[in-house]
Amino acid sequence: MNGIDNELNEIDVSFVMTVYNKEFYLPAVLKALLNQTGLKNPQFIFVDDLSKDRSVQIIEEMTKDIKNVVILKKDKNEGISISINKGIALAQGKWVRMLDSDDIFPLNSTQKMIELADKHQADMVYGTFTKTGKEPMDIAAEYMPETFDYKYNPDALRTVLSGHFTRMGQLIRRSVLQDAGGADTRVFIQDESIPLRAARLAQGAIKMQANVVLVPKETNNLSKNTHQLDNDRFFAHYYFLKDYQKNLPADVVSKLYAKALSDNWKYVKKNLPHPYFSRDFYLYILSKTVSLKPDFILLDKMAERFLALSDVLRSKP
Repeated sequence: MNGIDNELNEIDVSFVMTVYNKEFYLPAVLKALLNQTGLKNPQFIFVDDLSKDRSVQIIEEMTKDIKNVVILKKDKNEGISISINKGIALAQGKWVRMLDSDDIFPLNSTQKMIELADKHQADMVYGTFTKTGKEPMDIAAEYMPETFDYKYNPDALRTVLSGHFTRMGQLIRRSVLQDAGGADTRVFIQDESIPLRAARLAQGAIKMQANVVLVPKETNNLSKNTHQLDNDRFFAHYYFLKDYQKNLPADVVSKLYAKALSDNWKYVKKNLPHPYFSRDFYLYILSKTVSLKPDFILLDKMAERFLALSDVLRSKP
């Protein structure tokens, strides 16, 4: 009986949610999260980054009869990446699925992702997302389709570098995610750094052609600050390249460099005068046609320009 009891008590998936002033979304987000189908013994971890609204109270009220709930109330605001890493450190499940506190999971999405991961012995599973423009509660009871296309690739890092894995909602094997150190805390938003860091250690990735995240109508979020997005994309690739380039294949290093040049160009195109006559544009175009070796002196100068931005949030350890 002990073996059966242990199996029943084993946590199959840990959900990790960072929270900061999202009382408008949380009732619907939690309704969808707590009613995920096909799970044996899920864990729910909430990390509040010192919300000033009723976010924590809503979580406490809606999870009061749910087991395996952890609510971490921080005593200072540190930023998303630091918050999510504190949640990842508490995860005990075989799998971890992370979510923003304004994203809604179709009710059967986690079950579908785990089934695919187990079938292919893949460490990472991603899907697509859609901006619905609907009220949160109007999409809190939706399901994914039963059938959909997907692609398995044994090379997780090249998969991440060739696709768009920028929205939360991914499923990653806990051991891989924790060994990778979660998000890069030098980057405020975690969306780009988590896939890169996990994929470096992961065995296989799956991309589902199905919406695993439903985005309700948006009120106020960081995606409207293009400086923040350009900054965080650049630094996710910049730091990863500087940290690991000696241990990565040459084509992967070149791809990471091209990504950083592209991130930099997105900012330059929108913000500097005569951008198409700049070296930034020339290097961006060149990286699209040939494989370049990283110029770290140039990258460091780009990093200095981003660090000088006054309207970008930074992590506060």
